[in-house]
This record gives sequence, structure tokens and C-alpha cells, in this order.
Amino acid sequence: MMPVQSLNEIETTDTLHADLLIVGGGACGLTLARAMSRPGRRIILLESGGATEDAAHETLNAVEMPGWSDEEAATRDSYHKTLTRHWSGDHQQYGVRCRGLGGSTQAWAGKSAPLDPIDYEARNWVPLSGWPVDSAELAPFIERASDLLNLGPRVYDERLWELLRRDPPTLSPENEALRTMFWQFARSRRQMTDIMRFGADFQADLPEGVQVVTQATVTSLDSTADGTRCTGLIARSLAGRHIKVEAPVCVLAAGAIENARLLLLSRENTPNGLGNDHDTVGRYLMDHPTAVVARAAPDHLSRMAAQFGLFGLRGNGQSHAYMYGLALTDHMQRKKQWLNGALFVTAERAADDPFSALRRLLRGQSKAWTSDVGSVLRSPVRLARGAGARVLERGYLPDTLSRGIADLAVRFMPNTLAGDLRSGHLPVKLSGVRFEATTEQPPDPANRVTLSDARDPFGSPIPHVAWSGGEAARSNLLKLAHTLCASFDQAGLPPLIPEPWMQEGKPATAPIFDLGHSLGTTRMSDDPKLGVVDRDCAVHTVAGLYAIGGSVFPTSGHANPTLMMVALTLRLADHLEGRMTSARR
Repeated sequence: MMPVQSLNEIETTDTLHADLLIVGGGACGLTLARAMSRPGRRIILLESGGATEDAAHETLNAVEMPGWSDEEAATRDSYHKTLTRHWSGDHQQYGVRCRGLGGSTQAWAGKSAPLDPIDYEARNWVPLSGWPVDSAELAPFIERASDLLNLGPRVYDERLWELLRRDPPTLSPENEALRTMFWQFARSRRQMTDIMRFGADFQADLPEGVQVVTQATVTSLDSTADGTRCTGLIARSLAGRHIKVEAPVCVLAAGAIENARLLLLSRENTPNGLGNDHDTVGRYLMDHPTAVVARAAPDHLSRMAAQFGLFGLRGNGQSHAYMYGLALTDHMQRKKQWLNGALFVTAERAADDPFSALRRLLRGQSKAWTSDVGSVLRSPVRLARGAGARVLERGYLPDTLSRGIADLAVRFMPNTLAGDLRSGHLPVKLSGVRFEATTEQPPDPANRVTLSDARDPFGSPIPHVAWSGGEAARSNLLKLAHTLCASFDQAGLPPLIPEPWMQEGKPATAPIFDLGHSLGTTRMSDDPKLGVVDRDCAVHTVAGLYAIGGSVFPTSGHANPTLMMVALTLRLADHLEGRMTSARR
């Protein structure tokens, strides 16, 4: 096994050679490296950041995208800032990008679900819809990806109630338009109180023949003079070191924004960027436009939090957490020609949450010292829970005991544990319950990644993003909102309090935000004029070059994308294995 090594520690100035070169140490890059590891095969994986996130490499995550309203910017800030230590809405004006081994899994919530079969179809009401592969072809790879993500039984609909040994809710909003939807959460195999972080899991069990080089930012891809074959790349460190790497196969696994940016930056032999013969690189950028649509009435918070909370299920030798929500039925999508979408509940932190108060006091940031001290002193039990979580997290207990306690918590107190995880393992005090809608976004060539005039520390143009939720996605959010409230009334559930934009029927004024699910900038298509990669994720016009991750999605669906990204990566690994085996014959 080769140790993880910083570019600054590599002494040679000679060109490095590999059988397979991978750009990006996130979920897809690390999954591909492990899947392709074989005795005698040399794989080099380059990660721009260090072993974990740090402030220095966060400077490389700048994204330029003007146009957010003040309310949307504030919503993005509140939604994303707790996920990562260094994210700033002023710096990352679109998306959530993370440098460091594990990539975005350093910041994600672990929420997982597969695409729906309808998402792969060519639908006449969704422009450019239709995947070159279908759900049946991807099914075995989704199974393998689920195992890799340490997920439980692959049940995401109403059948889960039986496995939970629970009756479905007596009063339920499910009807012709809305169906039961469950998401589940990827759990770390190393730290049982945490979400799976790919970097830590990878470093704990390094695969044979894989050289991981950190602090190695790829600044350009090399190609033959005619731009029809990728031959390698140049990578640089913030300390001024650089290396040249050559390989017959190179895979971009750096995220939707960076995959497109790297192709556009590689202009030495192709003025428009590598693989950009048809001006498709960076286009069709998608996310999951999301908005708060309604809130539970104050006297029904506990009931709504319990009904639309999390549920623990024992399976595969451990317990797994499932989150209950609602999704649009295929029938309604076909009948009304709606986009796919889903609804879920988010609990809100109280203003007098003791951990927030304690943090302000310790940092000297309290503007109401007496009030903050009172919040801390009134919550000894809650603080004790937080201290207990830290004991589990930092390994002060024997591993077997820690795993047992965490497993019981997931099974019998999933709402408590999930809430603790979302707030940094601290059991926060909550004051509200809001219903959020998330929608599929149709691919639009005007939503795109290009190169800015602004420069990063290496002198390379930073990404400029043009992204709008769009009229179709905003309209779908309004339809979801009306459907939700009407379904509650029809079912005899406590009426919800609609958000003003929904009550006024003005989706254009809804404060939507991106979920950090950047998709589609090197989309998969059999037609080179409508996509960047083919069904095998090979760049159409550049031999030896592949892209993987959310950037290859032709359409977005509504599901959180990591499960599907890992499934597509495992499928790519099988393709590359077949290619390399044939080449040796």
C-alpha cells in the first residue's frame, strides 16, 4: 500500500506515469480508485485539497454568480454554513464545494435515495429528457452502491412500514398526487455516530497500487496536438510545487463545476476547451431548486415532527435511519405533465438553543450575555447529551460499546440522533417545523459554467455560473405546495400555514436556493451535439478521457444524487476494467 502523500513531499521532477489517472478525491474518485485497484496496476489519484478541509484550499473554491436576492442569500447561508467549516455564500456564490479527501462528503448529510424509473424516460413535457441507460441496467450498480454507502434495506416507499412493524399514519396525505417517500442516511463504518465520510474510510484501508497525492490542483489537461486524445495533466500546489502526470486513461471526478472548468481551461490545443467541439461543456447546469412552502402551526409542532420524522430499522447487522416524506406520483406527473418533486420536513433551531448560546459566550460574540447565560444554565440535560455525543465521537469508550450505543440510538431514537448530527452532533433545541419542497429542474443550455475574468491563486480563471431555478421549476414548487396543503385538508390533518409567496400564488417571488446538488455540466448523451460524454462516460471527442459524478446526469430527478453518482462510478469501473483487460491481450 502507498501512503497518502502531499505534492509538496514528492521530490522527483520527472513525469509520473500511471495506468489510470483520477482527478478528485471525493466519493466518486475514491470509489473508482478502490474498484480499479489490482496487483500490478498503477493508479494515481490527485486531490486538490489536503487530508481534510482547510482555509488555504478554500480559496480555490470561489464561484462567481451574481443575482441572489437578499432573502435567498440569507436562506443559502443558513442552510449551508453549518455543513462545512469554511463555506461562505460571498465566496461560493453557487453550490457547496469542498477541497480535501472525501470531497463533498465532508459536508453532506448522508441523505440517500435512487432515481425513480420515470426519471430515465424521455418525457415530451421535459426538454432533453431521457437517459441513454435505464433503471434496469443501473439496478445492480445501485445495489452495490447501497452496500458501499452502508445503507439498509432498499425500500423507499410505503412497504417500509411493514418492515418497521408500524402501521402507516392513520391520517395520511397520500392520495392520487402524493405517495410515501423514504430517504435513508449513509452511516460511517468507522465512527458510528457520524455520516459516512469517504476520506476517512479510504485512508483507514488504502487499496493496493493507488498513489493518492493531496494538495495537487490540476490546472490543465494535456492532449495531442489535434485535441483528440488526452495524454495527461499538470498539477500544482499552493506552495509552488508542480508535477506532470501521463496516463492512457484519465477520469475527471472533481464535481460538476470543476469537471466543466477543467475542460474549459485546457485550451492549448483546443481554443474552446477540451471536448467542447459543440459548445456543450458547462451547459445544462442543474440543481434541485428548493423552497419552504408551509409551516406547522405552533400547537402541532411535536405531532408533525413525530409523523414526518425519522424511523429506525434493524437490518444487515445494524440499525439504519429512514426519513419519511412525500413525493409526486408517476400518475400525476404523466396526467398533469408535472416535473418530479418531493416534500420533506425540517425542524428549526430555537433562538435560545443552549449550544448556540454557549458558542457565542466562549467566542466573546454574545450580544445578550445575561440571556445566553440563562439559556445555558436552564439546559443541563441537553448539554449532558452533547457531552455524551462528544465522548462517543472522540473514542473515549471501547469501540464495541460505542458501536452498541450508537446502534441503539439509531434504532430507537432516530430523530434525536439525526438532529444531533445535522447540528454538529449537538442536541439542539428546536422551535418550529417547516415543510420544504424540492423539484426536478429541466436541463437548460442557458444555465451553465463558464470562465470568469477573476483569477484563483494559480492565476486560472475561476468558474462563473449562470443559474436560475427557472419558470418551470418555480411553477412546480407552487404545484407541490398547493397539493400538500390540499392533501392535509382532505386527510383531516391540522391545516398548514402557507408561506406568503404560495398563498399569493407568486412562485417568481419564492426565495428558492440551491441544495449544493450541482449536476449536468458534462451531461451523458448518445448525441455528441447534446452532451459531453457517451453512455460509458467517455468524452465524445477526446479518446482516453472520462468524466463521472453529478456532471454526467442528463436530468436531475428530485433524489439526493450521491447514491446514483456512486452507482454510475461502479458502472464506469466495470467498463474500464473490460477495456484494460482487452488492451492487455
